Amino acid sequence: MNELTKMRMETARRSAVGGTLRFSVTACSTLDMGDKSVPTTSGSRGGLICAGLLALLATVLSVPAATLIYRTTFEGHEGYNASFALSGQNNWVQEGSGGNGLVSNFITGQGQQAYIGFTPPTGAGEFLNVWRPINFAPVPTNLSVVTFSVTMMVADSANGRRDDFRWSIYNTNGSRLFTLDFDNSTEGISYVLDDGGGFVATGFQFTRDAVHELAITMSFGRNRWQAALDGFVLTSPLPITTTNAALNLGDVDAVWAIRTPGTAGDNFLVFDNYTISGDAPVSVPSLLSVARPVAGQLRLQVQAEQAMRHAIEVSTNLTNWTAVVTNSAPSGAFEVVDGSPASLPRRFYRVRVVGP
Repeated sequence: MNELTKMRMETARRSAVGGTLRFSVTACSTLDMGDKSVPTTSGSRGGLICAGLLALLATVLSVPAATLIYRTTFEGHEGYNASFALSGQNNWVQEGSGGNGLVSNFITGQGQQAYIGFTPPTGAGEFLNVWRPINFAPVPTNLSVVTFSVTMMVADSANGRRDDFRWSIYNTNGSRLFTLDFDNSTEGISYVLDDGGGFVATGFQFTRDAVHELAITMSFGRNRWQAALDGFVLTSPLPITTTNAALNLGDVDAVWAIRTPGTAGDNFLVFDNYTISGDAPVSVPSLLSVARPVAGQLRLQVQAEQAMRHAIEVSTNLTNWTAVVTNSAPSGAFEVVDGSPASLPRRFYRVRVVGP
């Protein structure tokens, strides 16, 4: 590995932590925002969606393309040189000491990748942060949902010592907002907020030496974030800040946290396709698709507001509503399967935000 080490530490600033779909079902559904249900054409953005014995034409709403804020794949044509550290190239900086740089084909077919770790920090250094300033502030209303995505792999140690690797989110004031931690000792995934509390286990695990796709969605207008790994949601929507810190995006840091200072593992974090994009929040839920996978079931695919909890409720009369499930997803797109009897003459569905 070619690398250049420089001084730094996670203290003060870096302290701890459109197509169509035909369907024919004996059911009705409604999608609304708040308490009001507004009848509309099937598949429109909100309101009543009803299908009886007639085959109806439902519009499948395509999700608008995100606006790219920053992206790099760490390739030579972007100006990266594998003979040097990542820090110091293309505005990437570091705090603390330890290995960081560029490697080739550690992720098969992806060319060059960045890494942190492997070479121990000088002395008893505990943290190495590497980041590229984004300084997305103020966050515009039409791009208030920001998603960070990255391809990543935690390469295991050969010296028997294992550390933690993290993704930490900072605002433009240098305040750490929250962190997602990948513990190479247990392969556990946890998070920590800015409330002074400790790390909280998500109950999910990653696999050493395996390639994963991570996405962290931040709804700055709602002060909520949510993460998914390989499409599996890791957390319920959580506060971006609990201390009224400025709600904007300064940078997203790759962090090497040494488990025992002075005896670092030679493990390292490889990452690629480092992308930050922005979207407008979904203000009115929409129907993506309707299907009957088996007799007596109705499957709805819904696009709702990103990184928010939603209650999916059902009624036979549009007056009395019963919860089917409470769901959430970073992208706001999720699936609901209702196993109610097919003999019911009609059923209405609605989706509403629960919380923030």
